[in-house]
Amino acid sequence: MQTRRPILLERLHRRILAPLFDRLGYDLVPADPDWSHRPLSAPEVDRLLANAATILEADLAAAGIPVRGSVRGMVDDFWALIPRAPVRQRRGGSGFNGALQLYVAMRALGPRHVIESGVFRGLTTWVIRQACPEAEIHCHDPDLSGLQYRDAQARYATTDWSHTGLRGLDPSATVAFFDDHVPQARRVVEAEARGLTQLLFDDDAAGHRIHAHGGPAHPTIAMVTALRDDPEPIRWLRNGRAFEQRSDDPLIGRAAACIARAHAFDDLHRATGYSPARLTSVTLRRSGTVPAGAGP
Repeated sequence: MQTRRPILLERLHRRILAPLFDRLGYDLVPADPDWSHRPLSAPEVDRLLANAATILEADLAAAGIPVRGSVRGMVDDFWALIPRAPVRQRRGGSGFNGALQLYVAMRALGPRHVIESGVFRGLTTWVIRQACPEAEIHCHDPDLSGLQYRDAQARYATTDWSHTGLRGLDPSATVAFFDDHVPQARRVVEAEARGLTQLLFDDDAAGHRIHAHGGPAHPTIAMVTALRDDPEPIRWLRNGRAFEQRSDDPLIGRAAACIARAHAFDDLHRATGYSPARLTSVTLRRSGTVPAGAGP
């Protein structure tokens, strides 16, 4: 569990540093991860875990992911594990809710092989390892210098995942997790071409919420499914700059033809109080079943 900061440092932060940064227009916040703050009384802990398990159970069912065992048991396991996470991050990366969603999804899927594109400090690699202790994990990130956790059994590469061979990997026993700020539609097309069928995405921003997100690469999965049904362009303003995603983008048609099922998980904030998460499960059509004439 995260230890309490020294009293002198707390006073310095409260009386001098925070007011100074406030006058400069910035927020100065501790680097403590959000999971270092938690309820302690048994009834409140039980309520948090039970509510999260109920929502996750519904999400797994909606995503078409069968569950072996108890979802509540998985949530309980995660609650016990997360205080020991070797990565401490406040800004960027996954918080409690995102890590919980990934842990439960990976436990339910039980892959023998995992491809992780976008590693950042290594928290999600650690979560995947806790959920799938026997899995072969392939981590891809152009910059691995910021790792706080390096998995002893994982294979690391600074090349893009689409440029490396998948020799020895059974596509039907492989899950790819993308948190790499590359257009998600592109990742769908790449994964389908390599025979993968089960994908997980972080930061799948819907068109009506992307303006507040921080500018993820698009088209996102939510945009692919929305523009498949409604050709009206998605437009938004961020930091004074106008953006547009059109339905005639070639990636939209190609990715839409690959997707058999997509489900965005509940953000869990109402269940846990922690910062919202955006995990999306995508199931692809098996190679060779993409409708003829789809895409450009």
